[in-house]
Amino acid sequence: MQLNKALNKILAQEGVYDVFIMDGAVSVRMELEESKNSGPGCRYENRGLEESRSRDLKVCVFSDGFLETPTEMMTVMTDDTGEIYGHDVPFGMSRSKVREGGVWVTSTFVMYPDIIPKSELRFVVVPHKLSFLGEADGVKDVIAFNPSRGTDHYLREAFGFKGPANSMSTIIAMNYTD
Repeated sequence: MQLNKALNKILAQEGVYDVFIMDGAVSVRMELEESKNSGPGCRYENRGLEESRSRDLKVCVFSDGFLETPTEMMTVMTDDTGEIYGHDVPFGMSRSKVREGGVWVTSTFVMYPDIIPKSELRFVVVPHKLSFLGEADGVKDVIAFNPSRGTDHYLREAFGFKGPANSMSTIIAMNYTD
């Protein structure tokens, strides 16, 4: 019953087209797809994916945008020390969180060229919380992340999702409240 309550809550969110429960085979293949990501001079690390491994349940949600307006960084460029050399700046994030000396490389991503990395940089996907889903819905420790484009294509195929081409996938991972 608690699973149905959580799934219904997700489906009720504005812009959600569909939600699918991820089994072991789909989760493993998603991991393989995510492991293919790397760019020139920058490794890829999906901390949302890493944290999701310890959750009881993962679901894939297809929607017309973010499930909640992001107010914190969702992707960062960092080195092994954890120093942040660049990050996205979602529209809902306070511009006061952008450090002095930042250079806007796009309208939503800033880099800090005045800091010298101490190791190879990596592009990190940071898990985010969802305020609409929690213990009242039978779940806890809820995190979400958006997978790479290649993984998104795989998930569409795996679940037979035929919705709008401009929709996006979000993975939600959670534990049952017991």
